[in-house]
Amino acid sequence: MKISYLLFSAVLSCCYIQTSMAHNSANDVGRVAVADRASGSISIIDTQTDTLRRTVALPAGENPSEPMYVVYKENRLYVGDRANNRIVVFDSYGLNVLKSISAGNGVFHMWAAKNRQLLLVNNDVDNTVTVIDTNTLSVLNTLAIPYDLVAMGYKPHDIFVSHNGKAAFVSLVDGQSGDDYVIKLSIKDGKELRRTMVGGDPHLFIAPSHKNTLYVASQNSGSVAALNANTLVQRHQFEVPNAHGIFAHGRQLYVTNIAEGGVQGIYAIDGKKKRVIGTEGSPYAVPHNLVVTNNGQKIYVTHSGGNQNKVSVYLVKPGKQPRYSSEITVSFNPFGLAYIPH
Repeated sequence: MKISYLLFSAVLSCCYIQTSMAHNSANDVGRVAVADRASGSISIIDTQTDTLRRTVALPAGENPSEPMYVVYKENRLYVGDRANNRIVVFDSYGLNVLKSISAGNGVFHMWAAKNRQLLLVNNDVDNTVTVIDTNTLSVLNTLAIPYDLVAMGYKPHDIFVSHNGKAAFVSLVDGQSGDDYVIKLSIKDGKELRRTMVGGDPHLFIAPSHKNTLYVASQNSGSVAALNANTLVQRHQFEVPNAHGIFAHGRQLYVTNIAEGGVQGIYAIDGKKKRVIGTEGSPYAVPHNLVVTNNGQKIYVTHSGGNQNKVSVYLVKPGKQPRYSSEITVSFNPFGLAYIPH
């Protein structure tokens, strides 16, 4: 049944793909960088041709490199290397190494402030957040996760930065109950500003068009909750099975269904009308993380796992569900990814 569904979906998408590909190619000149967790490299995808342009190894460290997530900010690409407790900084044009910055133990999710020169990195072994100055490429501060939550076994997982760059939203996992937490921390002094309990295994995103709404995708509860970013009080909720990776462009929100083998692998949500637009299947299991191009016309999705080496591509029109387009072979265990606008 799963194979039939995917073939049927691909056939339905055929005309859309053929008519849209030329339009996308003409309007997008960017690249997508993918962290190849099991290969110690980053794969660079050309978004005009949807082909692998090059593979770049991380510089040697004390241990074999383990790139987790990548973040683009102002002509630099930041790669979190979990095995070596560091952030490797590349220039985003030539992909030359600029610097390696020491972070905490257990580098995982990270995010850059849109309107400040900051990169925040979660360290899930140290239970801290490293704050990096993206001007000087140095560590500004280290924020501690509240002691009472750490004592219950919670660890920092995903992270997002408020629009004004003053607060960090951190999801906490692996605690003592079936649910998890989202906390809001002051980046300046690490003070806890708010906390709320959410569904298990939460991932976070704030859409540029909804700056005061924090979206929380919960895999364990099969939902995407919209929280007031100031108070962390829930405004509304969408049902999305196994909701995991999350990314927004304009008023549309895209979420991966990580655990159903690719069937209904991508959900599209209209954040303004507060409704699910539709779903699209994925050709491979474990649709994990995703990113949308700046023109909003393509989505790239990593399929994670030790032996996986695929990134799938979807085409998008405003107000419509994504349509599967193609796949790209990269190095092993593609994990986090980021869009480079050149």
